[in-house]
Amino acid sequence: MSAAAVVLLHGSPAAAHVTVTPSAVAGGGYGTFSFKVPNERPTASTTRLEVVFPADHPLTGVSVRPMPGWTITVNRQQAATATPAVGEHAAAQPVTSIVWQDGAIGPGEFQLFDVSVGPMPKTSTTLLFKALQTYSDGEIVRWLDPPAADGAPRPEHPAPVVAVAGSAAPTAVNSDPAGRVLGWTGLGVALTALLLAVASLRRRKPFTARDGHGGTDVPARAVNGQRTAVPAAAGSRAGRS
Repeated sequence: MSAAAVVLLHGSPAAAHVTVTPSAVAGGGYGTFSFKVPNERPTASTTRLEVVFPADHPLTGVSVRPMPGWTITVNRQQAATATPAVGEHAAAQPVTSIVWQDGAIGPGEFQLFDVSVGPMPKTSTTLLFKALQTYSDGEIVRWLDPPAADGAPRPEHPAPVVAVAGSAAPTAVNSDPAGRVLGWTGLGVALTALLLAVASLRRRKPFTARDGHGGTDVPARAVNGQRTAVPAAAGSRAGRS
């Protein structure tokens, strides 16, 4: 069999490999990843998929989408204690891998395997999810190669990769003491100006007093250094005498 016939029979790994979407997520939160698995063999079906989680960035929160016909197993790192962890304690252990099996992806078909994963690392990094694809004839294709460096040839069996963008740093609080002093000084100057304006308005208002007979306010006259109200009638008599 010629080399061209072998490539045609087995397909091109670079053209139809296991991938994950989205390929980039924000740090600190959760993400729903979809692993796309195409069947590359014309005479065999994909019957098992194992996705190995990154050990350098442990992920504890995982939930899977049910898939009719497939058995799903979530494997977690065993605790140091002899008693196996269960319930909430088991959920706190990092996930090591997820296995889908007992189903089938026929020739010319593909399947999506959905997983909710988190929390993501808070710093910028890359998550490498290695995948092992098993066929009904016993062949196992290992998608384990990390991304190629710039300018390097593309790997033959690239692993699914997710880029994590680090969360934004909190805005720094102004702790400059000189700035705080200038701020309080400006506020004090404004209050002083307001008080002076009010005092000036009060000085300009004419002094009035009641005429003692239930009438209206009348102008006041200074007598022996004191301001005393002068009724309008009295002022008229003084002018006629």
